[in-house]
Amino acid sequence: MEKAGWTELALKAGSKRVVSLEFVLCGLLLGALFVVPVAGCKGSSTDEKVSAPQEEMSIPEYWRSLFKNDPEALKEFDRIQTEFRTGKQSAGFQDLEALLKRSPQAPWAEAVDFYLAEALTVLRQYGNALARLDSLLARYPTSPAVPRYLISKGKICMALGKQSNLQGGQGTGGEEYLKKAKEIFLQVSKDYRKNTRVAAEALFYLGEVSLSLKEPAGAREAFEKVAEAYGDTPFGGKSLYALAGLELSDADLEGAEKAFREITRRYPKTRLAGKAQQKLEGLELVGKKAPPLQIKEWIGGPPPQGDLYRGKLTLLSFWAFWCPHCRRNIPKMEQLLETYGPKGVSILGVTRAKEGQGVEKIKEFIKDHPMGFPTGVDDDGKTSLAMAVKSIPCIVAVDSRGRIRWHGHPDHLSAKVMEFLLRSSP
Repeated sequence: MEKAGWTELALKAGSKRVVSLEFVLCGLLLGALFVVPVAGCKGSSTDEKVSAPQEEMSIPEYWRSLFKNDPEALKEFDRIQTEFRTGKQSAGFQDLEALLKRSPQAPWAEAVDFYLAEALTVLRQYGNALARLDSLLARYPTSPAVPRYLISKGKICMALGKQSNLQGGQGTGGEEYLKKAKEIFLQVSKDYRKNTRVAAEALFYLGEVSLSLKEPAGAREAFEKVAEAYGDTPFGGKSLYALAGLELSDADLEGAEKAFREITRRYPKTRLAGKAQQKLEGLELVGKKAPPLQIKEWIGGPPPQGDLYRGKLTLLSFWAFWCPHCRRNIPKMEQLLETYGPKGVSILGVTRAKEGQGVEKIKEFIKDHPMGFPTGVDDDGKTSLAMAVKSIPCIVAVDSRGRIRWHGHPDHLSAKVMEFLLRSSP
């Protein structure tokens, strides 16, 4: 098998991130929530002024109201949405086109046109999706759904910007898309601030794109506003979770713990609260003695010798070859090793062998994508369990005395965190 370098692998992982976003869009497609245009990212203006809708009717309700005089069309529209729910995206797209051709001037044509843009996004036809959205904005400038079209446009621009940056785009590409997305989200958050659901979503993605633009202060401001002013929307908890990530990146473990606890308090019995509780279990280990590694065998390098932690800071990188986010972060771990290895930092991978993903598969993957550090095969997940690693990728930092000093996602393992860890690992 031809070996693939980590740059190539990172691009593939990045592509999968966009694909995963597309399937999120597909779910939102069913709930009438998402989409955007490509041709419009660089050229179209977000200065279009429209009257902001109030809360009397939600955007999905507005779309359904367009079918009030055509129950047969509504029945067909609902049937097509079922196709998307069951994974029949191509068939759903063709049926949407047929429905629109049947009566292109009907009031409900706006709703069908939007869903066609959503379907194009799911099918990764970004340029066509953006062009269709720009057409919607031009044809229905006073529609109550305008903020949805703009937000969808911003999301696609943000995804394209992230993808371009991951692929090493220089200058214009990625940053221009990200700046365009930021402009859109900022406009929507101001023009539609009375529509709490819309304003909260726009502000949340304003925070997301600010992070991509390396503007943490702006991101923090946006997330804090959502958490404080729009906490009862679906984006309140998401913003608190993002704030916890910012605290982890700042090496403020107390701040991260506070944010995670606030999620469990305000949003109990939700999936997000479960994720926050998992993070809290990891943070509770900070300051405690690291449990021993229980490893079946080491792959990709010689096993560590002597006292595992003495005299160095060790980053335990929990990952799996089938996890796209894990693969995306392996180049980062190698870069950290190159930068901080001379300062006494070592990295050890930890992975689990499962049915269909056994030791031979792990060996094959590491052979084709060699890393700069060895990986230990966890003994039936005992190490992961002892170190409260319930989701991957995850980094557990252990100091020279064998104490856990940091626990979190590698995306939050910033230069500031590394300097903090080196100072706290005598």
